[in-house]
Amino acid sequence: MKKNRSVKFLALLFALVMAFGLSACSSAPSSGSGGGASAGDNSGPEANKDPVTLKMIEHSNQGTNDGIKALNAALHEQHPYITVESTITGPDQYPQLLQTRIAAGDVDIFELSCFNITNPDWAKGQDPNTSAQYIDNGDVMELTDQPFIKNWDPTAVADADTYNGKIYSLNIGKVAMNGLFYNKQIFDDNGLKVPETWDEFVTLCDTLQSKGIAPLTGGGKDGWPIGMMWNGFVNTFEPDPAKFAQQLWTGERKFNDPQTVKLFEKMAKFASYYEKGVTSVDYASVIGRFVAGKAAMLPDGTWQGAQITTADPNFKFGYFCIPGDTKAEKPVQLAGKYDIGYAGYAKTKHADEVLAWLEFLSQKDVYTNLTNSNGFIPTMQGVTLSNEFMNSLAPLNESFQRNFENLYRAPKGIGKYGGFAIAQLQVLGGDVDTPEKLADLAQTDWDTAMAAIK
Repeated sequence: MKKNRSVKFLALLFALVMAFGLSACSSAPSSGSGGGASAGDNSGPEANKDPVTLKMIEHSNQGTNDGIKALNAALHEQHPYITVESTITGPDQYPQLLQTRIAAGDVDIFELSCFNITNPDWAKGQDPNTSAQYIDNGDVMELTDQPFIKNWDPTAVADADTYNGKIYSLNIGKVAMNGLFYNKQIFDDNGLKVPETWDEFVTLCDTLQSKGIAPLTGGGKDGWPIGMMWNGFVNTFEPDPAKFAQQLWTGERKFNDPQTVKLFEKMAKFASYYEKGVTSVDYASVIGRFVAGKAAMLPDGTWQGAQITTADPNFKFGYFCIPGDTKAEKPVQLAGKYDIGYAGYAKTKHADEVLAWLEFLSQKDVYTNLTNSNGFIPTMQGVTLSNEFMNSLAPLNESFQRNFENLYRAPKGIGKYGGFAIAQLQVLGGDVDTPEKLADLAQTDWDTAMAAIK
């Protein structure tokens, strides 16, 4: 890409971020056009082209949404006849919206991931992945032979963009969710340090509570932000999470065997350190509470780093993974997944323009600015970030792991206690008083569901 285009994109991104700001994720639907930039020079070869509006669907993730808005405006600056009209919706509403818009042929660009798209042979009776269904139905544009594919990390392309040997999406980054943000000021003021073992973590939280400081906050009202943290315990304390996931199906492991009960006990202890009333705190509020010092730590995904910095650029924070039982030579590594991928609608009337959008995204300077905005771990080689928080994660990202969430498969029809249903504990508003009882209930639900599919 030419230098002047990079300057324009940086200027547009800065202007949009200043105008709209970054905030915590919101589930409220919204829509807007990314084509608000000046039309630029209309005397070129595209001057006589009819205007084209590409319709796009996005999940609500403020850092990514703002970055894509800037990208769309920069694309319009380069190709004045192309405007992108984006609809943003929450994670609960997105699947239905995408299904409706694809059925109506009313979309050109949408989020789709080929990561984790194929169910393992040992997980019987699983429904096909929805991304696979769209591809099998001929709804997703194939990108295998597009020249811009070479700009991306081949490992990421293989893991997150490929289905049955063909490429269908561009994944824009990895995220981790097995750790905690911590308030450096609270730690310094109280003589605390980042824990290197589980016992040190417990001591840390007990010390904070003794000083009247809530150790943890989280989006308990939404459920999933707290529920996702159990994956981190499996990644930390199970030597082979993938094998563990399979052994639950073979019966070699049980939810209520002694080793797994220890996981439940640690999760229950962790849950006891959330601030009082955490189940009434929605996810949109957690960044504000954390930055305001309502709690010393925020267990969450690394994607929240961008939102924390935007909420208060002077706020000092760090991130550490859930620590293990013993000190290791290097810190526990990040565990997560490939997150957002972008795909084109195969039956679009504007295939050339959709490919132009994907090619624009694939240019290193454009992608770098987007990644600085959303705080994802890059899936393009040779990207140098200015995002201070993301750069600080390097020691935790020497050997990125697949999060247990992406390895685990639950049998169809499993009950509310199935899996690691930590929200069912009384400390989080549930009806189960001990982790041991929850482990027994989890195994009962598992056995019932397994019997039904045999």
